[in-house]
Amino acid sequence: MASPPPCVVYSTLSLNTLTKRCRIDGRLYDVHLGKWMFYNPIRQEKYFHVRSGKIDSTARSRPTDSQLSQMDEAEFSGRYPISVWKEALATPISRRLAEIWIASHRLHAAGLGPRPGSLIVARNYKRNFRSFGPTAGLQIENARLLSPRDPVTQEEMVAAGVRPDRYLSCVRQTINGYVSDLCSVVGVVPIDAESEIEALAGQIDGLLTGNGAG
Repeated sequence: MASPPPCVVYSTLSLNTLTKRCRIDGRLYDVHLGKWMFYNPIRQEKYFHVRSGKIDSTARSRPTDSQLSQMDEAEFSGRYPISVWKEALATPISRRLAEIWIASHRLHAAGLGPRPGSLIVARNYKRNFRSFGPTAGLQIENARLLSPRDPVTQEEMVAAGVRPDRYLSCVRQTINGYVSDLCSVVGVVPIDAESEIEALAGQIDGLLTGNGAG
């Protein structure tokens, strides 16, 4: 990563999962819902579902809070054991956004994914009228508008320095042949990028707390 990306800061982002719309600082948008993030095609921005500074999931297989605390860690909820769900849901927004931005940058540089742009921070995030603290995300091209290519393979991703998700959904569910969805319980991450991740996550932490430059 040559230089840290710029950032766009919003005051309030309110998502309604029933109407599949979100309101950003008073303006209403239609969105495409994902289990970990949701996409605003008009603004070409993707935002995290979050809860108190950590990433969250709206997947039906997501364990409830009581299940997370009461079930044995070896028991499964969907395709993943409780221990793996706990690790995923304990991931700070800043860490996961840094991983996704760097992975997206590498994929785009190799012609395997849409181009990432600015970081996005919303100081207040609401889902279905309930507040969950700040959220974050990134600007990213709409893969549906790119010229089609042969579907990306697992080998191409690894060669670009990106590890696919555990069950390879990212290469089975490409859009126009490009890797688009990087999120899962064990999602897509950049390979050998810990120093880059830590540096970018630190920048994002500053933005989330209002101490970074927007």
